[in-house]
Formats: sequence, structure tokens, C-alpha cells
Amino acid sequence: MSGLAIVAQYKGEWVAPAMVAYVESWVPWQSLRYELQSWEASAGFFPFAEHYAILEGKKWKEVRESEEMGFAIWPPVPWNPNQFDPSVLRLKPGEAPGHLLGTDDRGRDVLARLIHGSVVAMLVGVVAMSIATTIGSLLGVTAGYFRGWVDMVLSRVAEVVMCFPFFFLVIAVIAFLEPSIINIMVTLGLISWTSIFRLVRGEVLKTREMEFVTAARALGVPSWRIMTHHLLPNAISPVFVSVAFGIASAVLTETSLSFLGFGDPSMPSWGEIVSQGRNYINQGLWHLAVLPGVAIFVTLTGFNLLGQGLRDALDPKLRL
Repeated sequence: MSGLAIVAQYKGEWVAPAMVAYVESWVPWQSLRYELQSWEASAGFFPFAEHYAILEGKKWKEVRESEEMGFAIWPPVPWNPNQFDPSVLRLKPGEAPGHLLGTDDRGRDVLARLIHGSVVAMLVGVVAMSIATTIGSLLGVTAGYFRGWVDMVLSRVAEVVMCFPFFFLVIAVIAFLEPSIINIMVTLGLISWTSIFRLVRGEVLKTREMEFVTAARALGVPSWRIMTHHLLPNAISPVFVSVAFGIASAVLTETSLSFLGFGDPSMPSWGEIVSQGRNYINQGLWHLAVLPGVAIFVTLTGFNLLGQGLRDALDPKLRL
């Protein structure tokens, strides 16, 4: 049990112990983690450090019921997703007190891993597509505005990237890198930009011949300003649809990589839980495979429906 309150008032002082767990789990760079943990917000107060002077060597779960503990907000699922507990191995939902959805073969709480796995999935999807959208939009507006040899070179580069099988290309790149959630996000972002590039390029080719762009060029407006202030805002609408579908694709790719063993072993992932659960289906531990599978299905369905809704809302033909 993690035993860390989200916010607590102990001996008259307000603290946020849960921030310690966030720093340990979600700051990928060790040097930055050390800097945060050694940062002193005020005299003797280290908000991201593991030890609090006011506890006098005790742990938060030990002082939870003490008289010095005032107001506190405790997490509804008080388990660390990576905490091993040999006393509760391979338990089905409801078989162990406090473990609502059971435990895995290492005694880790399945519900905690599902919740933290959703953060991993959303983080990978959003960050990867943010990188892809930035690259695709900048290259697309550049190719569409300048045309000529610039358009030809960028279009050929995009076609070369599109020729490689996407998933196998991701696996090939990840296999040569250190297992890290950062490497997965950056790799997906650097490979997924081609569809956005083609969308933006097509819209810019159509928009650059309109009167307001011609007027801007006649007034001597710099090319970078025309691209960023006039062309890109008018070409960005179809990109939102592609981003919604792209997030779903990135989530599916991350879970697939984790399922195959190419994910970040320090991060809880839905794909890793499914991979683990398939070995225990014949033992009746259905929850290890079914529950993360349902989470993946609901997430992908939700983003696909969002993409379809955006496509219908942004298509002028459907509004007639």
C-alpha cells in the first residue's frame, strides 16, 4: 500500500505527499527527478521529497489515524501500480480485501495498473500526435506554399516513409533504443506525420490562390507570416479529424509494443497486462486479459467515434 495522501494537513502544515509518487513515476529523466526532489519551496519544505521532517521518521500510513492528522484526502485506490505483494498473488476480483479487480502474478493491484495504464496510453497518444501534427503541418504548409522543387523533395520523403510497413518500422526503431516511454512517443511522432502532411499540403495548394493570400503577397508580407497567419489556420480543420484517428492508432501501437515486450518495463501498460494475463487464462484468471482488453476497446472506439463526429461536423457537404 502506498499510504500517500493526495493533500493532508499534519501538525498544522499543509502538504501534498502524492506529488512524491508522481515525480517517481512520470519524470523520465533521473537528473530532473533529483533536482525536483532537492528543490526547497520554503524553509525546510521539500514538496517533491520522500521524507518530511514533520513525520519524524514515520510513514504517512503510520500517522493516518493519529491525533496530529487533520484534514486529508486519501486516494480511492491506495495501491502503487508497481508494488509487489507476495501475500496476494493471482487473486480474482473480490477475493482480497481492497483489491477490487484482483491482483496479477506478482501481487500488483490490477485496478491501479489499469488506471495508471490509461495515463500511459493517453500520454503516448497525445504526445506522439502532437509531434506528428507539428512536423506534418510545418512541412505541409511549406510544400504547398513554395511548390516547385521544395514540394517535390518533401513529397518524395513522405512517400518513402509511407512505403515502409508502419508497425514493423516502429518495432525496428524501438528495438535499437533503450526501453523508454519517451522513445516510444518520439518514434511514433516522427513516423506518423505523413497523413497530416498530405492533408495540409492539399489545403494550402487550394488556399494559396485565393485573393487574401494574393493581397498579402502584394503588400509585402513575409512568406513565413503568410504561411503561419493566413494559410495554416485555414488548412488546419481537416487535421483535427486525422489527429483523433491518429491518437487511437498511437494507443493501439503502444499497447501492441508492450504486448510484444518492446514497451517500457517501468510503466504499467494495458498491453503488458494482456500479455501477462494470456498465460493464466487456463487458471481462471480471466480478469488479467479481459479487463485491459475492454479498456483498449473502449478507448479506441471513443477516439474513432470522435474522429467520425469531427469529420461530419467539419464537412460542409453534410451541412447542406
